[in-house]
Amino acid sequence: MSTSYRVPIPGSQGKLFHEVDTIMMTRNIRKEEIVWLYELGERNFKRQNLRGKSFRGEDLSGTDFTGSDIRGADFTNAVLTDACFVNVTAGLQKRQAIFLLVILISLALLLGVAAGLVGTLTEARFFAGQQADLAHLAWVTPVLTITFIVVSLVRDMRLGFVIFGFALLAATMVAFVSSAAIPIMGSIALVITVDALITSATAAVSILMLAAALAFRIVVALGVAFAFVVAVALTLALTAAFASSDIALISIASTTTVVSLILPLSGYMAWRTLKNRRKHIITWQLANFLATRWGTSFRGCDLTNADFTRAILKSTDFSQADLTNTCWDRTIWRGNSVK
Repeated sequence: MSTSYRVPIPGSQGKLFHEVDTIMMTRNIRKEEIVWLYELGERNFKRQNLRGKSFRGEDLSGTDFTGSDIRGADFTNAVLTDACFVNVTAGLQKRQAIFLLVILISLALLLGVAAGLVGTLTEARFFAGQQADLAHLAWVTPVLTITFIVVSLVRDMRLGFVIFGFALLAATMVAFVSSAAIPIMGSIALVITVDALITSATAAVSILMLAAALAFRIVVALGVAFAFVVAVALTLALTAAFASSDIALISIASTTTVVSLILPLSGYMAWRTLKNRRKHIITWQLANFLATRWGTSFRGCDLTNADFTRAILKSTDFSQADLTNTCWDRTIWRGNSVK
């Protein structure tokens, strides 16, 4: 037997009503209708389409959302004690997924262009007319890059960047002590700075790859890396035309060396972060922010005694939520939810 309520139509100032049958409720029920029905005592909202709806700050304690589609729903700071989310599907809506994918690819392309421009135009402008000094710089890029990789693998990338800082400081100090060394050490300092910038851009791809892996699949993460490589290659090819042939060749070789060595490291670091998020907490937090920003949000919710049995949780944010006695029996975690 169904239960019917006379519910004021939102925006009618209580003058217009319509009948709502809780058994025959449409799957496209409005958020305002859910709130009104809840206040009238209804708790059964099974198998509803709640995609993209906002329940921010609402008190929906004890509500049964079994089998509902909550992709893109916003429950930020809501009170959901004893709520039932059995068999729900959480994550990104299709348009949100496309939007996130566009952002990740765009950021990868921008980083690739930045790396290519830094590697060619900067060095080309500085070294023009200084071909005699270039032979002294051939060792700087591979030594710094390999050192960075070794330190990053043994410890983490943050310590690897400290190496660049010490190298730049040493080159500056030598140039300061000996005026005769200024031309060479100044050139070395520039190469160190350029390599650090290219390395930073390439290392940042690890965050984008991780976000893509969390929100989508590994193949999408590889696609992000491919977009970065294409952007670097095209930028190098176009900007090399503005430099002399010798300078362009050296700049391209330097940039290609850094990117080809650091990019696999970035992918490996993304994989390691998936395995041990606490050790790489900054990378995890940034990637997770991108992956969950437009997904389902339970940020700051009170989920005491809530039930997520057999729920599919992807691109779902539980940061700062109260998860006391929350049930996760056979819950499917797709790697990116903050629990």
